[in-house]
Amino acid sequence: MNVIPPLAITDARLTSSTAVETAPAAYASGTTYAAGTTASVAGSAGLITVYKSLQNGNVGHTPASSPTWWSSLGETYQVYSGAATYAEGDRVIDTTNHLVYESLAASNTGNALTKEDKWQKIGPTNKFAMFDILRNTATVQPGSITAVVTPGVRADSIGFSGLVGNSAVVTVTSDGVDVYTHTEDLNTREVADWYDYFFRPFSTKKAFALFDLPPYTNAVITVQISATSGNAECGACVLGSCEYIGDVQYDAESDVLNFSTVTRNFDGSTSAMVQRRNVPKTVQAIWLEKSRVNRVRALRDALNGVPAYWAGLSDSGDGYFEALLILGFYKRFSINLKHTQRAVVSLELEEI
Repeated sequence: MNVIPPLAITDARLTSSTAVETAPAAYASGTTYAAGTTASVAGSAGLITVYKSLQNGNVGHTPASSPTWWSSLGETYQVYSGAATYAEGDRVIDTTNHLVYESLAASNTGNALTKEDKWQKIGPTNKFAMFDILRNTATVQPGSITAVVTPGVRADSIGFSGLVGNSAVVTVTSDGVDVYTHTEDLNTREVADWYDYFFRPFSTKKAFALFDLPPYTNAVITVQISATSGNAECGACVLGSCEYIGDVQYDAESDVLNFSTVTRNFDGSTSAMVQRRNVPKTVQAIWLEKSRVNRVRALRDALNGVPAYWAGLSDSGDGYFEALLILGFYKRFSINLKHTQRAVVSLELEEI
């Protein structure tokens, strides 16, 4: 069992990202755009789509209907202004705290985002969604997502979950020199027989982890998630220094908390069913060396009520890897000192 306590990704640490947060100037049909220049198009309820010009001399080509002249860079929302008037349902972003809010009232003018009767906090902005592990959110961008992180401290591990894409590349640079590169093929196909071989659709990995990053204090870590078509998505990217607890034993369990509800009539027939998300959980026993007991006890205290990236297996290619992966918190973490040289950890984890 490896666990990555998350390193908080702040403005100072997130060096750059291709995910848009603050929209550029609005598109103007009479303006000539050079290749690489960006422009935005406002939609309803505060939604803004950002486009990049693909050619020089780009004038009079409407971004949404001119794919040879423009490519979409993704979506964001309007930046909050105390002087603007917002309708009920309009969304805005707070660029200081990187959060999205939704207006709860019509003619909403001059009300601070902290007024809970006027604004509802929705979650992180698209740029920071992949680094916010307290919510089930994802950074989404057409084609690919590239984020560059400068931790400023030693970090030897990185874990991903909620991925949508076909490949991922992690590069570590020190003093301008690439010292580590890993390319992960996210394409998978589980074939059990000839019928599967010919007819089963392809799928992709949702998660993988690396526990061998070179822990340079001046490391610059670049992450790229690419999709051959459609949007690339990253639900979570957790960076930090891994703590090894011990080896997960046989009989580990992968389970879910089912929050769907069923209402039945007097005769037992179903009258209504409301489908809600399942929350994954795992239960496992772990062999813990006696020499590491105090270190693991300290880890237990440090992760009390703190979400982390828990990987029961270190090999992302193992068929059980995703089943024993939890981005969440521990519900039970007991250490049984039943042997003279080894303890047994009973660990119950629940997704955030």
